[in-house]
Amino acid sequence: MHQELPLPPPLSKYLVGDIFSLNFTPSDPRLRLRLVTNLNRAKRYYPFSIDAGKHHLSLKLTKSGFFKYSLQYQQVGADAWRHLTGTKGKRRVFRLQVDPAWVEKAIVYNVFVRFFHGKVSQGDQPIKPGEGGTFDDVKAHLDELKRMGVNTLYFNPIHLIGELYRKYNTLDQLVGYLQPGSPYSIKDYKSIDPELTYDRDTKKHLLSDPQQEFKDLINAAHERNMYIIMDLVFNHTAHDFVFQRIRPEWYLYKQDITDLDSPYLYPDDAARGLPWGDPRHTMSPYDHGIWWEDAAQLNWEYMIPAASNPPPKNTSLPEMWEYFGSIPRYWIRHFGVDGFRADIAYRVPPKFWQACIHSAPLEAQEAKNNLTDDVIFIAETYTNDLDKLQEAGFTAVYGDFSNQLGKPIQLKGYLDYMYNLSGEHFPPGSRWFIFPESHDFGRTPQKILGDRAGSDQQADLKANQSRWLLTATLPGIPLIFNGFEKIEWQPVNLFSYGAVDWERDADLRDFISRVNHLRHRYQTLQRGDYLYLETSQGLTEATQVFAFMRRLNHQKIIIIVNMDVYHELPSTTIHLPPDFPATYKLTDLLTNTHYHRQGRDLLVTLPPGEAHLFLVTH
Repeated sequence: MHQELPLPPPLSKYLVGDIFSLNFTPSDPRLRLRLVTNLNRAKRYYPFSIDAGKHHLSLKLTKSGFFKYSLQYQQVGADAWRHLTGTKGKRRVFRLQVDPAWVEKAIVYNVFVRFFHGKVSQGDQPIKPGEGGTFDDVKAHLDELKRMGVNTLYFNPIHLIGELYRKYNTLDQLVGYLQPGSPYSIKDYKSIDPELTYDRDTKKHLLSDPQQEFKDLINAAHERNMYIIMDLVFNHTAHDFVFQRIRPEWYLYKQDITDLDSPYLYPDDAARGLPWGDPRHTMSPYDHGIWWEDAAQLNWEYMIPAASNPPPKNTSLPEMWEYFGSIPRYWIRHFGVDGFRADIAYRVPPKFWQACIHSAPLEAQEAKNNLTDDVIFIAETYTNDLDKLQEAGFTAVYGDFSNQLGKPIQLKGYLDYMYNLSGEHFPPGSRWFIFPESHDFGRTPQKILGDRAGSDQQADLKANQSRWLLTATLPGIPLIFNGFEKIEWQPVNLFSYGAVDWERDADLRDFISRVNHLRHRYQTLQRGDYLYLETSQGLTEATQVFAFMRRLNHQKIIIIVNMDVYHELPSTTIHLPPDFPATYKLTDLLTNTHYHRQGRDLLVTLPPGEAHLFLVTH
């Protein structure tokens, strides 16, 4: 029987409100099929309907979560139902991941609180401790973000930062001991950095309650139907993490903590006077050729760097899993957080993530204090284990999209892979977190213009404008990084203070708002199919134009972007697909300009960094 039916994929991803359907045409039309599942939290049987020998089943997905199903069949004249099995006779079980419906409508703003507002440096006067951005600054800006079409806020870590081996920016105007250090060196995951919670509302800075200040911000966002996503940094902690002395076995130790060849120390070495258990000798993480000296590598017994000897076992690994799994549940239970972004997710075991992710929605449903009783998880990676993270239960994953926005030839190849056009890489329905820039990937003008960034304000603006239009209209969950709308081009000062210059003349807020509201208006831009459109420019290093189409049901939207921010796109032909209508009307949704065209070759010109966003009607 297993040879007669084309098997569903092992895992498929959907959203609440989607229709899950299966269609089969067995060789014997009198055969009966049914599906066995826990979609409604209890085991139920759903029979297939039969029409002209075709077996069909459709179910509307009404709950988020993780579900399993199997298929049963009944032979003609038999009473017993049998399970669909594999070649070795084992019952085949398939999985469904159903994410909350708000995901497809999400437009995210990355709030790096310390840099979000605060006092802008004036000449030789640096930004000092106590002058950085606070939760109150973010709260005061919520209505402006809402106007821009933002409905989700993602916060970089807001916790206390470790002191041991704290890093500082040697080029900063502040001396090192006044710099706060990297928020990715976390001392306590259930703490809030009091410097982010200075109460500007009442000017009683030192009397603020950090937990209440964060709750006030979350409540203010929720009142505006805005979701909250926090950072989870589970690959490493600060060297002086609060539980390091209590659970020293959670870490790896070396005499030289930034040397791959240096041997690992074992617990028995402590009796010989070697520094196993000493926080000063917790090994620093090493990844993609970089040491993070201000952080301590946790021993997940997973992806441990090779040394001259094997790494020791973590003798309380189950307890460590339990502790780190409790952290998202803490922020859900006590603060009403709606989701999490997992830093360096690929270096933490996928089985841990699966357990952690599966437990979080249950916490949200029981606590009932976030926006929808649903929780999402987003995984950070580069090119590592994109498939494993999608399969572990993450709502979305992100890789190297930000670095592929230089030229059309780069972007085309990466999107072919990311959107799984070959059908070989990722589960059906896999989703992607996409953004032009972040603190990890550099500012857009830097990447597009190189050394010319900051010297030509119009080119800087066109770089951000064109890259945001691409990001907001491609499939995925789009994110605006802190200050992107004000064309910030300087590198992010990760270890010290910074601020967005909200008084700069350069401003993309109106453009971003227009694009974002179009994305909210047209479901085709949220979840339509992606189809790359070939052009008369071909696809070489010199190509300027990137064109694609989004299709959903009978609606089509064509996006054409001149990715060259210095030169006009000369008359270029966009080749429309063979099934395109012979005559049609184009409405540019950016300018509300109408065109009547015919034929499958569309001729366009575009100024530097500009775009068309064509709604197609017949």
